[in-house]
Amino acid sequence: MTIQKKMTAIALSLLVLGGTMASTFAYTYVSGTKYQTVTHKDIPAWGNTHYDTNYGSKKTMTSQIGTFKKTKGDAALGNFAELITSSKKSVTMAEGIPLNYAVLVSEHGCNKGTVYFTGVSSHGLEPSNTCDVTLKFSADDLL
Repeated sequence: MTIQKKMTAIALSLLVLGGTMASTFAYTYVSGTKYQTVTHKDIPAWGNTHYDTNYGSKKTMTSQIGTFKKTKGDAALGNFAELITSSKKSVTMAEGIPLNYAVLVSEHGCNKGTVYFTGVSSHGLEPSNTCDVTLKFSADDLL
């Protein structure tokens, strides 16, 4: 192989590796006009929070209202959800999320065009750390 062919092969390998690394750190989001679905696995016990920054909702309205709807959950004492930024900063209070009911949450400092994610916590007295929650959410008011 000539040196030019070797350099081309190395450059292509680095390009493929760089693309793979970039896609590893990317997140998926949907418009706030429809629900995003996310599953939080192994939510920690005693009121602690599990964060997900892989599945987001892009705020499309200027209102400061978001929506949560838990579709699956197995915690005995229930769960709480909050909207967060990609750096895990809360932009809502943690709200109780009953199974199969949509809940509106009041946001603070949310901006149209920004992607928001979720944090789900257990009840302060929940002893289990193996609870899972599947949640539909939107950074906008879907009711």
